[in-house]
Order: sequence, then structure tokens, then C-alpha cells
Amino acid sequence: MYTRAYDCPNCGAAVPFPSAIVVFAVCGFCRSNVVRRDADAVLEHLGQQAQLPPDLSPIRIGTCGVYTCHRFTVTGRIRVGYDQGSWNEWLIDFGEDRWGWIAEAQGFYAASFEIAAPPDLPEASALTLGAILRIGEVDYSVRDIKSTQILGSEGALPMVALPDRTAVSIDLGAPNRQFANVEFSADGVRVFIGHSLTFAELEFTDLRPLPGWTTDRLEKEAAGSDALNCPACGAALELQAAGQTMRALCGHCGSLLDTSHPQLKCIEQAIAAQPTLIIPIGQRGRFDGVDYACIGFVRRKDAEGYSWQEYLLFNPFAGFRWLVTYDGHWSWITLLQEEPRIVDSLPVHDGQGYRLFTSGSATVTEVWGEFYWAVRLGERTLLSDYIAPPNILSSEQYPELTEVTWSQGHYLEPSVVFSAFGLTGPPRERTSTYLNQPNPHAEKGRTLRWLLPVFGLLWLLISLISAGTKANESAFREVFTFDLSGTNKTRVSAPFRIAGSHPQSLQFDFITPVNQSWVELDVDLVNTQTKVVRELSLGAEYWSGVDEGEYWSEGSQQANELIPAVEPGEYQLVMDIDGSPELGRAEFSLEITRDVMIWSNVLLGLVLLFAYPLFRWIREHAFERERWFLSDHSPYTPITTSWDSDSDDD
Repeated sequence: MYTRAYDCPNCGAAVPFPSAIVVFAVCGFCRSNVVRRDADAVLEHLGQQAQLPPDLSPIRIGTCGVYTCHRFTVTGRIRVGYDQGSWNEWLIDFGEDRWGWIAEAQGFYAASFEIAAPPDLPEASALTLGAILRIGEVDYSVRDIKSTQILGSEGALPMVALPDRTAVSIDLGAPNRQFANVEFSADGVRVFIGHSLTFAELEFTDLRPLPGWTTDRLEKEAAGSDALNCPACGAALELQAAGQTMRALCGHCGSLLDTSHPQLKCIEQAIAAQPTLIIPIGQRGRFDGVDYACIGFVRRKDAEGYSWQEYLLFNPFAGFRWLVTYDGHWSWITLLQEEPRIVDSLPVHDGQGYRLFTSGSATVTEVWGEFYWAVRLGERTLLSDYIAPPNILSSEQYPELTEVTWSQGHYLEPSVVFSAFGLTGPPRERTSTYLNQPNPHAEKGRTLRWLLPVFGLLWLLISLISAGTKANESAFREVFTFDLSGTNKTRVSAPFRIAGSHPQSLQFDFITPVNQSWVELDVDLVNTQTKVVRELSLGAEYWSGVDEGEYWSEGSQQANELIPAVEPGEYQLVMDIDGSPELGRAEFSLEITRDVMIWSNVLLGLVLLFAYPLFRWIREHAFERERWFLSDHSPYTPITTSWDSDSDDD
């Protein structure tokens, strides 16, 4: 592998040029900019680099890693800044004059490699957010446009990276985490393509020790390398996410500071006293096996007056996360490396479709701690929230920036947050339904959605089998004639037998040829041995006529009744009849069928089977109505009611 070292033109120390592609290096002793002009190693001194801001990146010069099964070594770094933040560009050398870059920003990583600029590439001014740019065989969409400048550099680089060099940087993305960058500068146009990656996917080794994270915190205190002083009051300021932090609040005087440069600048004086925080700044919590430090706090308020809290968490290997809380509810939020797909104007992420819940603007009303962007009081953000409970997708856009940031989150139980951070006291009680709160009734009834049809069909099958095994045998049949004008209207039947070996249902079928009259029969079914009596009434009435030329009729000349659970044995009927006085006498037939199916019990079973799922559906529906109450895009009919728009989350 090619490697050479030359004497620094300023101090004489050895300056390594580890690759033939390297033309620029920063002396590790005096921080002089050293340029190699030709193969004869004619060196030129172009001033000195300012001290780079403190950096908590786990990557350093000499770190090794793997990309697409090929090992690389980090040989240089450029710190690039813009008006809302900064990031690292690490030069990676694969050997044999193969090299690329790894961009490190906000815990995200992108590996890219320079290619020849397409001849039909439009000017920077012609590119807008969301525009499609074809590079090679891939259609990329423009995701970010910003003016950048080099803040500083170190190590060996294939280009002259002097501080304050400016450019217009355009980031582009395509499905499957494909990444591209187009840079317009005074030196021309450069195009890079590659992929977004996670820290674990790059398989880094020989990482930088991080006091407080990979080594004991006492080493960090002894080193004191990240200690800065507030320009307003002189107090020491220790950054929790050095190198990533763009704004920090002095805890002594309340000044909001620009931390993008080693020489801190005061942006705003004496913002306010520290607010009451649920999670203290500096407190660490563990989520999914990863420790995060709470480094920042923001309170935002929307145009309707509703406010919520956002806690910024940081881990040097996992990057940034957010914990958002409103009215006792919590959500875990992660920035997305690539935008979700848009289908019918709505986002789709990981195969899950989302519905628009709310859109509007939010303003920063309180700030404390440190942040990876240039936050300020009164900062206004355009927000859109899409939900698929318990998940949420959010897009944010700052009016002054040509950038849209997407994040994805999921609902957390308050007890999980308090347990993770070791917070004392019970969490605040939730007093409303939150936009991505899981519907507890839907969760409880989820298995019913497939069990209910199974149980319903099983019940019907059992009922049909039971009906097929019934005897349906006639036990008694006789025709009676009663004299309704007499005083004795009672009749006792001859004894008859109900066969079988178990209690069974009896069906009584009563038929009488009444017309323009009625008949009612009261029957006592008497067991001749036990004298147990079962009572029932059977009645029939039939009326008909012609009204304005239309024939009409109502009633029926027959009736039937079921008596369940009748023991086998010998029985008699004691019958008492009554009817229309003008009838004179009544004639009817009565038949008793034993061991019949009671279909009403089958229907009752189905009703009972569906009763609990119906209850769950009603509760689930009511919960969803309450969820969508504050949405401008509710699928439910609005219900007028009062609502406290000054609801707070402290």
C-alpha cells in the first residue's frame, strides 16, 4: 500500500500522505495546511487550520470499517457547516487508489463515491425540493438544498479543503436507501452516489474512546477537552453531544449560544429560568438495550394554543432520538434516513399506510440544553402528522429552509419512560385520548375478529348436528269440538305417553277454522304419576274484509308453542277454551310433537356470541371518535363540545 511522509514546511514535523490520491494534509502538530503540488512532492504551506470544535464522534483518523465486503481506513476529515448545523465528511481509503466518503450527521451515515457529472446536469438554481434528477439509471428526488462552507479539516485528503470554502450542496434520495449528492462550487460540479447506512452496518473497528460512554466518566473530567466557556458570563460549558451540537443554553446566565465554532457566540441573552423538566438534562435512560442521555428540551405551541414538550436524547453510536409528551402521553421518535413513499397523497412506511391527522405550524416557546440545529425562541415550523396507531409519521419544514425532515415514532406507556430514566413519583395521569395512543378496546378485541367467525360457524354446526339427532315424533293428536254456549268449557284428554330417556322439548300445534272471530285455549300438561303441571296458552284469531276495493286479512288460524325440558312419562291434557260469543261452538285440532329442536335457543346463542364483540366495537368506535376530535381531517361527524385549548403538559 502506498504511504509517504513529508516534512511540514512550517514546523518540520512528519506529515503523512497515506495514498497516492492525497494532495492535501493537515499537520498534526502545528495544524498547517500542506499541499502537494506534483509527483516530486513539492509542498506548499497555505496557512493554518483553526482548532476544530470539540467532537464526540466515535470515528477518528485510523478507524477501519467494511463497506460491501471491502475493508477501508479513515484517513481524513472535513467539517462542513451551514446556517442550521454541521456534519463530518470522513475520507475512506480502500487501497489501490480507491476511495470514498462517509458522511456522518445526526447519527446517520452515508457512504458515497465520486462519479463523472452527467453532461445534462441542470444548474443549482434550477433544482427545487422534490424535483426528480436522473443520475445513471436511477431517478433521485431532491431532499435538501443548502449553502455550505468548510469549517476545518484534519488528516489527509484528495482535495484542498481550506476553511471558508463555500459550495451549494444538494442531497438526493431514491428507494432502498440510495443516496446522491451534487456539489456546486467555484471549482466546478462534483457528483457522488452511494447508500445510507447504519453505524452497525459499517462494522467499524479502532474507534475513538469516548469518556463517559466507552470509558469511565472520570477520564472525561480529567481530559476536560470538551469544556468551553460562555462568552456572556464566562461559566464553563460542557457539551453532551460535542461536534453534533449547534446551539446550547448556558445554565448559569440563560444565554443561547452558537456552538458550531470553538469560539462560542451569544445568540440571545438571558432567555429564561430553567423550566420544570420531567426528565432532567444529563439524565440517562435505557431503551432497547441502548443508553441515551437527555441533552435538550423544547416546548412548542401550535396556532390553537396547544403546547407539548420534546426531550432530545443522544447516544454517540445510535445518534439522536426524541421523547415527545403531551397531556401525560409519550411517543418515541426517530428521524428517518429516507422519505416514505407517497400513495394517493398519503405516506406509506414499512408497508404501513398512514392517515393525515393534523397539519399546521408550531412555534418554539421554551428551550433548554443543546441541539443539533440552530434552534431559537420563536422559531416556526410547518408540521404534518400522519397516524397509524400506535405509530406516527411526521414531516417538518422550516419556512426559511428548502428541506423536509421526516420522522417516525411509536407510543410509549408513561411507566416505560419513568422506569427507563429512574424517575420518581407516578407519571402524570392521562386525561385525554392522544393521536397515536393504541386503542385498548381494539387491542382486546383483536383476536375476536378471527375467533368470532370460527365460533359462530362452530355453533351453527353443533346446532345442525343436534337438530339432525332429534326424534321429532308425534306423541299426541286429536280433534276437539267445544260448546262455547255451555257452562262447562273444560275438557280432559285421554292419557298418552311421552317416550324417550331424557328431558326433551314438546311442540304444541293448534289449528282452528275461525273466521271473523277468535279462540283461546288454556292447556295444563299434567304428569299422571308425579302430578307436575306445565301450563301454556294457545290462541288464534282471523279477520278479513274488503276496504275500498282492496282485500285485506290479519291474524292466523293456527298457533304453536314450545315447552322445554319435559320428562318422559304418562300425561293428560286439561283444556279450557274461550272464544267469540257468536261462535256457538269451536272446533280445533291439537298435535304434540316430542323431542324437537328449539331454534330460538340457537338464535339466542348467536346473539350472546356476538354481544361481547358488539360491545367492544362500540367502545372502540367511541375511542376513535374521541381520538379524532381535535383533527381537522376526522372521518367522523363533528360533535360540538367545549375543550380547554390551554391544556398543558407539565
